[in-house]
Formats: sequence, C-alpha cells, structure tokens
Amino acid sequence: MQNQVSLFIPNSFLAETKDLKLKTSKVGLIGRALAVFEVNQVVVYKDLSIPDEKQTNDGDFIAEVLNYMNTPQYLRKKAIPIKSELRHVGILPPLRAPHHPTSQPKLGDFRQGYTVKRNKKGTFVDIGMDKLAFCKEQLSVNKIFSFKITKFAKEVIVTPDEPDDIYWGYKTVSTNKGLRNSLKLTNPDLVIETTRYADTIDSVFDDLKDKVNSSKHVAIIFGGPYSSINENVESSMWDTISLNTIPNQGTETVRTEEAVFSTLAIFNIM
Repeated sequence: MQNQVSLFIPNSFLAETKDLKLKTSKVGLIGRALAVFEVNQVVVYKDLSIPDEKQTNDGDFIAEVLNYMNTPQYLRKKAIPIKSELRHVGILPPLRAPHHPTSQPKLGDFRQGYTVKRNKKGTFVDIGMDKLAFCKEQLSVNKIFSFKITKFAKEVIVTPDEPDDIYWGYKTVSTNKGLRNSLKLTNPDLVIETTRYADTIDSVFDDLKDKVNSSKHVAIIFGGPYSSINENVESSMWDTISLNTIPNQGTETVRTEEAVFSTLAIFNIM
C-alpha cells in the first residue's frame, strides 16, 4: 500500500490500565506497529462515549510516548523534556526505522536534526555528531526537522530535506476532539471503520483492495476498550467502509493493540 495512511486510536485506549509502566508498554506496542507497517500519522481522538467528568489526560500521555519513540535516540535528551510520566520509557522497544540511524553520518545521508541556535547566516543543528552542523536557512529553534548532509568537511552543511523513497517515521497528533472532527482535520478520502459487527475481510477483500489502491489518504479507525466506534463517521467528504479484520475471533474481546497489528498486517499486503 503506497498511499498515505493515518491510524486513529481513542484517548480511552488505556482506560483499563492503571499502572504507569503497563500503560507505557501498551503504547509501545502501538508505536512498533506504526513503524513496522509504515504508518504516516497517528491521531489520538477524544472518546465521546466517556463523560467529561471521567475523561483523563491519557490522550496527551499516549501522544507523548509515541512522539518519544519516533524521535531518534541521539535527539531525545535535547528535544524531550524530563517528565515523571515518562519515567518508564526505558522499557520501550526501539523502532530501528531508517530515520533512527545507528551509524555515523556521511555525505548524502538524510538525518533528523534538532535546531539549537541561529544567527544572521543560518541555523546550527544537532544531527548526532560531536559538533553542530550548519543550515544556511533561518529555522525555528528547539524544533526537529529533517535534513540532507550536503557538505561533509571541516564544516558540516545540511539542507532541509527528507527522502521520498524510504519510510521516515510517523507524525503524532492529539486532537482533544471527537472522531468525526478529528477526521476532518486530516482530510482522508477513504475511512476504514474496524468493528466485529461488519463484513469480514475475506468477503470483501478484492473490492477493498481496489478502493485502497485508488485512494490517496486512508484513515483506519479503532474504538476504545468499553465500546466499538460510537460516532457516525459517514460523510460526503470521504468514502466509508466498515470492516471486521479478525473474523472468527477466538476470544470474547480483542484489545486495541491486537486489533491494530492484525488490521495493519492485512493492509500491508494490499
């Protein structure tokens, strides 16, 4: 599947988990799934089935952990402030994706870099070397951008750029909005609603494959632990398909992280 893919999970994803270490671990499974199946964006939306007085800050926590995982290891200390909520991130599995290089940079490499400071000539950037690289553009400081190394000598010069032929990580968005309004923010042309009460994947596979391959931006949405997707997401702005991606499930319920892996594995072969 070569189109853009956005995955939607509710802020209630962790509602049944109270231990912070377990919460961190569950989010880690989502992060791995995003990278393994080359998802471009993950959107954490507000589960409107939960009353306002019972809403938590889990949505922001989910987004922070996913953002931490997507940030290259050599930038984390500078780019991500220390928070007590992130004290268990050491248990998270590394992504080992192309934007997380383990080798020393060289000419022509693409690297993510953290903008440290700037002057009239440009911006100094940390790309994981002993010295700062320099970009001849004035960029916002204390931000992560993607760069290409265009000169590698006494001075390392980088230019804002990212590869278009390899997976370059995912973007994380926490909207604090319901599912329908969150979908409007991302503007997909095909929305896949996952539910056990829909047609099974094997019965519609060929038609679904044609629709997916003719779409530029596919949104795959998942419900929370207490209920299926409870908002009507049909719209004239996009096509909507309801789909059961785990037919004949052997358990009474399927956890969100299990559904994410199962669903993305299927879409991976389309």
